[in-house]
Amino acid sequence: MLPGFFFGIRAAFFKEQQMSFTDNFGNPKGLLGKLMLVTMEKEHLPMAKWAFTLMNIPQSGKICDIGCGGGYNVHRLLEKSAGAKVYGIDISEESVKKAKKINRAELGSRCEILQGSAECLPFADGELDMVTAFETVFFWKNIKICFAEVRRTLKAGGKFIVINNYGDPKIDWEKKVPCMTRHTAQEIKSLMQSAGFDCISISEKGTLFCVTGVAK
Repeated sequence: MLPGFFFGIRAAFFKEQQMSFTDNFGNPKGLLGKLMLVTMEKEHLPMAKWAFTLMNIPQSGKICDIGCGGGYNVHRLLEKSAGAKVYGIDISEESVKKAKKINRAELGSRCEILQGSAECLPFADGELDMVTAFETVFFWKNIKICFAEVRRTLKAGGKFIVINNYGDPKIDWEKKVPCMTRHTAQEIKSLMQSAGFDCISISEKGTLFCVTGVAK
């Protein structure tokens, strides 16, 4: 009985570790989360560089990066805007800590990092000029509610920009990462239309896509 017992314990341990690993994609925690934040920045860098070539970033007003992760894109937004205030929001405590560290030079002046969810953004109606979402909407559980919330916080004419890597369509990523639900660029466009955006454009590069909507 002992070999079977220990085999069962070992299998349960590895299953728990695997679940912990995949959960960290949507909500980095602990040491594993810290390591993942660094890894994700390296893996997402080509996508971020490409996406920034497509953006017309406001030089004033307020910008929010939802699901800011380690805060690297918040830093890029600050660099590319002369005077806008940039907010970073993430559900993960580890992400918030890392983002504050990366953007410490601008904290308290042009930058603010907050822990929170896309379902309930800490902004007044029509307060924001731009909202970005890099590699995060696939992890939004109530995506329709989240898109409506983004629309609420954007002023008329404000832009919502969603950037994602759909990945190999032949791979069942939802099985590999259970906390994720992939959406195609066209599905994102439809969600934006339903939430009150128009003038929606789609740019694609391989499996990368960038969908930009303008708040009505």
